[in-house]
Amino acid sequence: MSDVVLRIRGLDVTFTTGSGDVPAVRGVDLEVGRGRVVALVGESGSGKSVTSLSVLGLLPSTARVTGSVELADGGAVRDVVSTPEERLVDLRGRVVSMVFQEPMTALNPTMTLGDQIAEAVLNHERVPRAVARERAVELLRSVGIPEPERRAGQYPHELSGGQRQRVVIAIALACEPQLIVADEPTTALDVTVQAGILDLLRELVAQRGTALLLVTHNMGVVADLADEVAVMSGGRIVEHGPVEQVLLAPEHEYTRALLDAVPAVPPASTTTHHGSSDRGAGPTGDGSTGGGDEADDPREVVLDLRGVSLDYRVQGRHVRAVERLDLTVRAGEMLGLVGESGSGKSTAGRACLGLLTPSEGEVLLLGTSVARARGRARRRLLADVGVVFQDPGGSLDPRRLVGESIAEPLAIHGRDGRRLTAAEKRARVRELLDAVRLPAGAERRYPHEFSGGQRQRIGLARALALRPRLLVADEPTSALDVSVQAEVLQVLRDLHAELGFGCLFISHDLGVVHELTDRVAVLRAGRLVESGPTPEVFRAPREPYTAELLASVPTPDPAAQRERRAARQALAPVPGAVASGAAPAPGAAL
Repeated sequence: MSDVVLRIRGLDVTFTTGSGDVPAVRGVDLEVGRGRVVALVGESGSGKSVTSLSVLGLLPSTARVTGSVELADGGAVRDVVSTPEERLVDLRGRVVSMVFQEPMTALNPTMTLGDQIAEAVLNHERVPRAVARERAVELLRSVGIPEPERRAGQYPHELSGGQRQRVVIAIALACEPQLIVADEPTTALDVTVQAGILDLLRELVAQRGTALLLVTHNMGVVADLADEVAVMSGGRIVEHGPVEQVLLAPEHEYTRALLDAVPAVPPASTTTHHGSSDRGAGPTGDGSTGGGDEADDPREVVLDLRGVSLDYRVQGRHVRAVERLDLTVRAGEMLGLVGESGSGKSTAGRACLGLLTPSEGEVLLLGTSVARARGRARRRLLADVGVVFQDPGGSLDPRRLVGESIAEPLAIHGRDGRRLTAAEKRARVRELLDAVRLPAGAERRYPHEFSGGQRQRIGLARALALRPRLLVADEPTSALDVSVQAEVLQVLRDLHAELGFGCLFISHDLGVVHELTDRVAVLRAGRLVESGPTPEVFRAPREPYTAELLASVPTPDPAAQRERRAARQALAPVPGAVASGAAPAPGAAL
């Protein structure tokens, strides 16, 4: 196979189910060469993850596989499809390894990090355990984990998300495989942590000559890292070519649709602009989140955080997650709250919902203090607040019909001060499902019968059941494909225009924030560092931290992405930022 590390020919994968055969992959041909990065992109259900699992022979017993998946093993060629399971165990880790999307699931919570990496070495090499442990420390150091000797003795829950992903990469590198398959390795990471992981993968490919099959739906990540792109739809590769050709001049309609769905972010700036103080507050400012004319805005303030500080008690000591935060949201506007994991944005969102009590300051909903409201008054107040969670699967009861979940707020709070009849609740549920563009009869189905994007729309319907005056949306699109994300955002935009609620939109996806919100507030280590109208903040950030966040957002234009990467690398690390090598404060983020 010379420099070809992976060669797939005529791959077909069909799953046997109770309702018949379901084809997942059809006629896939693909090659990955040594020192090359090939990206496999497409929506959920396109077949990209099934293809990647086929490379390691990790498909379930219900899968019927034909075709060939050939791996270069020294001077030999191994066909994964025809190789028995006992022989595949030897190939996994030694010839091909995998980096999974969710590192917390991939890592064993009961084993130290050093033992988990050492185990990968001992599975394929006959060396003393002490040597394997030394190798584990070196691997942690090579993937940028600080204090590797100490970290080797820690457990996965003691690390940040970015650090855990680096540990998973270290395990994948333990036996120096020729090919790494990375399945959505940065999906759940903040932009700066994601940028660090992409830099690491780029260095590994360049320095070690490792081949990388990158499975992702993030076109910016593709532009940043890949040499070639293969676009999958309906189990087939519909377009394949060099990254510049596919992303800048796509030929297939499906590829164009994927690229059109990517939220745009203005070009990153290497300098910060210290303009009028009317734009917003810096670390020593007054915390205002409005433009210069916000004081004259006649719209009702539906959410007002006044000097809010929030503390957690961890192992006998207090950890401050939010420090003297001032925020306002008015009726009919969307405020984006952004920052890295550990910045305190989700903690602030919990305080807005009355789930956390500030240690200092107060939260006012519709002019009323949440902490002072009691009993029925508190329940009536919170009935005017809707919430959309990041994981719709986790927030919907799997044992209840969708219609029952949507109707639950109506059953608890009624409407206009009165209880609704069963017929009225059914009518309101159908009205809400229609508003979020779900088909008739959806109320009689269970959450697992819907896709991720559809479940998120169900969550949105439930949040709006009582026509709230404030909506708190915490990372509502972070796990969705770009096209599905675009659909959910359009539904949210249309409902916002129709109902006029205020919205606190919490997200680390700056592209979505730029596309959706009127104003943006930037948190760093629990403090508000910059705020103002979204177009102004994104075009000319006043704070180095904001500039670093913006420069870390990948764009699907490969040439522009190279410039953006250079701009990010030119920025000095911002003191107080949560870097990829530093875990956030315990409890500082959901």
